[in-house]
Amino acid sequence: MIKNIVKGITLFLVIFFIFSGIIFGAEPTPPTKPKEIDLSLAVNLALTDNLNLKIANLDLENAQIDYEKTKASNLLTSSRYIQLQGDLGLLQAKDNYTQTRNQVIVDVVQKYLQLNQAKKNIMVTDKKVELEKKLLEEIKAQVQSGHKGNLDLLQQENLYQNAVFNLEKANDDYDQSFKEFKVELGVVNQGEEELVLSVIDSPQVWEISEEEALKRAMENSFTLELSKRQIELNEVDLESAEVAASPKLDLQKLKNNVVLANLNYDKTQKELNNSISKQFYTYKQAINSLDLSKQNLNQAQENNSIIVEQVNAGLKTKSDLLSAEINTLQAESDLESTILNYYISKLTLQQLMGQKIEEGEIK
Repeated sequence: MIKNIVKGITLFLVIFFIFSGIIFGAEPTPPTKPKEIDLSLAVNLALTDNLNLKIANLDLENAQIDYEKTKASNLLTSSRYIQLQGDLGLLQAKDNYTQTRNQVIVDVVQKYLQLNQAKKNIMVTDKKVELEKKLLEEIKAQVQSGHKGNLDLLQQENLYQNAVFNLEKANDDYDQSFKEFKVELGVVNQGEEELVLSVIDSPQVWEISEEEALKRAMENSFTLELSKRQIELNEVDLESAEVAASPKLDLQKLKNNVVLANLNYDKTQKELNNSISKQFYTYKQAINSLDLSKQNLNQAQENNSIIVEQVNAGLKTKSDLLSAEINTLQAESDLESTILNYYISKLTLQQLMGQKIEEGEIK
C-alpha cells in the first residue's frame, strides 16, 4: 500500500516537473512589431480594394467591347456618325475610370495626412495636460502659503480637467478615424496586427508653370474633347440633311446646332482656363504656406533650445519649458496641416489638367 502511494507521488512529481519545465522554461513570446504603412502603400491598398474603382474598371472593359463591336459592324456602312458615337462612349468610360481612380487617391492622401495631423495634435494636447497639472500644483502651493485664493485654485482645476477631457476626446476621435481608414484600405480583418502610419516628411515641391498647366489641361480635358466631338456630330447631321434635301426650317435648326456646339466649345475652353488659373493660384499659395510653416517650426525649435539653456541656468521654470515644448509641437502640427493643403491643392490641379495621378508621385 505504502509502495503504491510512493509510486503515485513519484509519478505526480515527474509529471509536475516536466510540465513546469515546459511552462517556466519556455521562451517568452516577443511582442509583435507594429506594421508600418507609408502613404504609397496606403494608396496601393485602396486602389486594390476600392469597389467604385472595380466598377469603373468593369464599365471600361464593357465600353471597350462595345466599341470593338460598333467598329466591326460599321465596316460595311462606314458611317462617320456611328464612329463618332462609338468613340464618345469609350472616351466617357476612360474618363470615368481615370476620375474615379484619381478621387480614390485624393481621398486616401487626405485621410492619411489628417490622421498624421491628429496624432500630432494628441501630442500637443498631452503636453497641455502636463502644463495645466504643473500649474495646478504651483497654485495649490501658493494657496497653502496664502498667496492665492480658492477661486484661483478652482479656475486652474477647471483648466486642468478641460485639458484632460480634450486629450481623451482627441484619442477617441483618432482611434475612430483610424478604424474607418483601415476599412477603406481593406485591412480591417487582416488579423490583430497593430498598424502605424509613417511620418510624412516635407514634400519636394512639384514644379510647373501656369502656362504648362493650361496647355496640358487643354490637351487632356475630356469635357473639351466631348464638345469637339459634338461639333463633328452636328456637322455630320447637317451634311446628311443637306444631301437629303430636308425642309428649310429643319436645315436652319441643324445649322443653329452647329453654331451652338461651337459656342459651347468656346465656353468650355474659357471655363477650363479660369479653373486652371484659380487652382494654380491656390497651389502657389500652398507652396508659400509650406515655406512659412517650415520657418515657423525652425524658429520654435530655436526658441525651445534657448529655453532649455535658461532652465538649466535657473532663469526659467519647468512651466516655461513646457510652454516652449507646446509651441514647438504646435508648429509641427501647423506644418502637417500645410503639407496636407499642399498635397490636396496639387492633386486637385492635376485632376483639372486631366492627368492620371501616379502612386509614385505620392511620397
